[in-house]
Amino acid sequence: MVLFAGMIVVIVSLVNTYPLLTAQDLMVETKRGDMLRTANLVSSSLSGLQSLDGERVAAVMSLLDIYGDGRVFVTDTAGRILFDSAEDANLSGCSLVMPALLSALSGNDYFLCSYVDNAFESSAAVPITYRGEVFGAVYFYEYDAQQGALLRSMQRYLGYISSVLAIFTLAVSLLFSSALRRRIRNLIVAIGEVREGNYSHRAQTRGRDEISLIADEFNELSGRLEETENLRRQFVSNASHELKTPLASIKLLADSILQNRGMSMDDVRDFLHDISEEIVRLTRITDRLLSLTRLDVQLHQEFVPVNVSYVVRRAARMLTPLAEHYRIAISCETADNCLVKAEEDGIYQIVFNLMENALKYNHSGGSVRVLTYVKDGLAYCIVDDTGIGIPEGDLEHIFERFYRVDKARSRETGGTGLGLSIVRKTVEQYGGEVRAENRESGGARFIVTIPEWKAEEGQLC
Repeated sequence: MVLFAGMIVVIVSLVNTYPLLTAQDLMVETKRGDMLRTANLVSSSLSGLQSLDGERVAAVMSLLDIYGDGRVFVTDTAGRILFDSAEDANLSGCSLVMPALLSALSGNDYFLCSYVDNAFESSAAVPITYRGEVFGAVYFYEYDAQQGALLRSMQRYLGYISSVLAIFTLAVSLLFSSALRRRIRNLIVAIGEVREGNYSHRAQTRGRDEISLIADEFNELSGRLEETENLRRQFVSNASHELKTPLASIKLLADSILQNRGMSMDDVRDFLHDISEEIVRLTRITDRLLSLTRLDVQLHQEFVPVNVSYVVRRAARMLTPLAEHYRIAISCETADNCLVKAEEDGIYQIVFNLMENALKYNHSGGSVRVLTYVKDGLAYCIVDDTGIGIPEGDLEHIFERFYRVDKARSRETGGTGLGLSIVRKTVEQYGGEVRAENRESGGARFIVTIPEWKAEEGQLC
């Protein structure tokens, strides 16, 4: 506001001074031209007389009749006034000594104009010559209050206009400043609310200027923070619940051993075996939590071309004992050119988790079919099973952390509710997508798509 007010003062000052100075200079130049031209006309008319005397000069001046509002003097070389146009206080016969006449009698034109007391006071003098000899001078004097009044009126009107302009500009700037401060204050309040942990608070701004863009970005940021905070709380709650169960079981089993002094060694071994199973489960949960944490952090990793078909066949061999245990058949239909740029361990984790789930949530005597191929620049990996399928209401949630469709069966199979979350995060890390759907003939289908890596071009499609 201070800078803006300073600019207004400078502009108003220029508006009030520059036009007036220009108009004043213009009036002075106009008077110079008019008075010197008239004086030279009189000088030319009198130069034909060859010698000056009062009667002859008066006769010529009466013919010219160019006095106007001013006063005209004609003098000889001694400065004696031969003619005075004034009727009252006529100075004919008197001597007149002033710088203007001295300059004219020296053979030079003279002009002087000053603006004093709201009036123009002008004087002009020219020599009267005959054959190069000066034998007199013409002196004009004019006091012009009318032009001064015009200039004063212009100054007054400019003052009015400048005052109105300054008041209007100041009022507009105050309104603008108040609105700007209010919007910035709202944004600061919103920042304070979010800083205190109220991530649901949003900055309320309207418009499409820079402040609104900042507020929109802030609201988007606070929305992400709110989402992250909700996920964090849900994650902590779920993780606490998942970790508490095996820890409670371990404590219960350990307390039973400690409190029952007469327990047989066979019972102790059974309890210790159960404790070992809970420890394995606890380790599995923590390992998967660490995997998700690493995926969330997105540490810099070097990706290399990976053959998805090779990884699928490798995972199938590793899961063959589990498939035989559940009496489920595994079949793989793979294309050799199914290349993606990723990490082999990451692709293996994706395929292994999907195939393991297909086995665990299947029926005895069922089957698991894995298909890989390339289409439209994408590498496909599809895992079909003939299992229990996924309820329609759970399809959109199965990739969430700790989400389990059948909690009882998940505990029987050692599920943690983290496997599919790891699959999705890993696939997204490679620029791909994963989705789930139910097969018409029964069972579930998981479809993974990752951009194809073309070895001959050395780049992703």
